[in-house]
Amino acid sequence: MKRRDFVKKIAGAGALIGFPTLIPARALGRDGNVAPSERLTLGSIGLGGMGIGNTHTFVGDKRVQLVALCDVNNSEGKQFYGYGNNETFGLREAAKRFGADIPQFNDFRELLAKPDIDIITTATPDHWHALIGIACVRAGKDVHGEKPLTRTIREGQALRDAVWGSGRIWQTGSWQRSMEHFKRAAEIIRNGNLGQVKRVVIGLPSNFKAESLDEVPVPAGMDWEMWQGPAMRTFYNPRKIFTRWRGISNYCAGKISDWGAHHLDITHWALGFDNWGPDEIVPNSVTWPTDGFSDQPLKFSVTLHYKGGIEVEISDSNRNGVEFFGTKGKLFVSRENIFSDPINIADIRIFPTEDRLYPIRRDNAHVSAFIDSVLDRRATATDIGVAHRTNTGCLLAEMAYRLNRPIKWDPKTETVIGDEEAARLCDRAYHAPWELSI
Repeated sequence: MKRRDFVKKIAGAGALIGFPTLIPARALGRDGNVAPSERLTLGSIGLGGMGIGNTHTFVGDKRVQLVALCDVNNSEGKQFYGYGNNETFGLREAAKRFGADIPQFNDFRELLAKPDIDIITTATPDHWHALIGIACVRAGKDVHGEKPLTRTIREGQALRDAVWGSGRIWQTGSWQRSMEHFKRAAEIIRNGNLGQVKRVVIGLPSNFKAESLDEVPVPAGMDWEMWQGPAMRTFYNPRKIFTRWRGISNYCAGKISDWGAHHLDITHWALGFDNWGPDEIVPNSVTWPTDGFSDQPLKFSVTLHYKGGIEVEISDSNRNGVEFFGTKGKLFVSRENIFSDPINIADIRIFPTEDRLYPIRRDNAHVSAFIDSVLDRRATATDIGVAHRTNTGCLLAEMAYRLNRPIKWDPKTETVIGDEEAARLCDRAYHAPWELSI
C-alpha cells in the first residue's frame, strides 16, 4: 500500500464512525517516524540467542516492521541456549518479546511464501545456511545472513552464485567491519602506514571441551527432524544442539569458522584480499578430544600462505584479535583495542584523498548499513563474495588440520590442487530429501 492510499484508508475509517480524523504523526511518517507503507517488512528465521538479538536490532530501526517469525523450537521451559546452556529462546520466547499476533512458522519455506516480506534475517546453525539462503533469494528477499557463510566450500559457491543471479542484496553478519577499531586498522594498512605486511597472527577462542551426553526424549514442540535438516541423523540432547552444536562437525567447523569468520575477514579487508584467497594451507599443530560428543580440536594452529609471500597464522593459542607485522612496525586490533609499535601508527590521520573504506554512519551500524543498501541497492560491506572468500579460507584451514597435511589451493578456479581426498571435503552428502540445487 502506498503512503497516500494508507492515509486515505485511515481517513475513510474515521469518517465512517463519525469522529474527527486524527492521524498520528507516526502513521504519516512525520516527526522522524516512518509511515507503515514505507517500512521494509521483516521475516526472522532462527530465533536462538543470536536470532532474537538480531531481530531486536532490526525492529529498533524505524524503517523496519517485523511481520513473521520462524523457528523449529516451540517447546516450553529451559532449552539450554547460550554459552552457559541455561537460557530460554525459540519461537515461544520470540512471540513473548515481539508480539503473539505476529505470524509464526515452523518451516522457513512457509514464511518465504508470504509475498508481503521484503527482507530476511536468518540465524540458524551453519548446516542450514546454504539451503535457507538460496531459498530466500530465490523467493525475492534481501538477506542479512549470519556468519559463517556456509558449512562447506561447495555450498558457499552455490549460495554466492544464487545471490549474484538473483540481483538481491546480501549482507553477512561479520559485523566487525562496522566497528571503528577494525575499519581504522584496515585503512592504516591499506594506505601503507605499516609498510609492507608479510605476516599476520590471528587469535581465536578455543573449541568446547565436550561433556558426555545421553540420548533424551525430544520434547513436545521441538521439531528435531527439521532442526537436523540436511545433516546426518543422530540422537537428541538439548545441551548438544543449542550453542554446543559448534563442537560438532556435522553442523559446523567450530571456532575456526565461527570466530575465524570475523578475524580472517578483517585480515582480507586490510590486505585487499576480498576477492582472493590463500594458495597453500599448512597445519602446524592440532590436539583432538578423546571423549565426549565434540569432534572439534581442543587446540589448533594453521598457517595460510597468500600471494606476495604473506603468511597468516590462525591459532587458539594467540590472543584474541588480529596482529599485523609490517616493515614499519606492528599493529594489533581487537573488539576492545587498537594499538601499535611504534605507538604513533595507530593514531595516524587518514586523509579524505586516501583509500577510505565503507563509512560507519550510525548506531547498530551493521544492520543500519544493510537497510541502507536494501533501500538504495548498493553492495554491502560484507556482501556475498566477501563472505564466501573469508569462509573458504576458514574451511581450508579446517580441512588441513583434519587431514594433517598441507593443501594446495587455486584461488582463481577455487579448486584443490592434486589432492582428491581434500577436494572431496569441499562438499558433503545431504540427508534425503534435502539437496543442494544449483
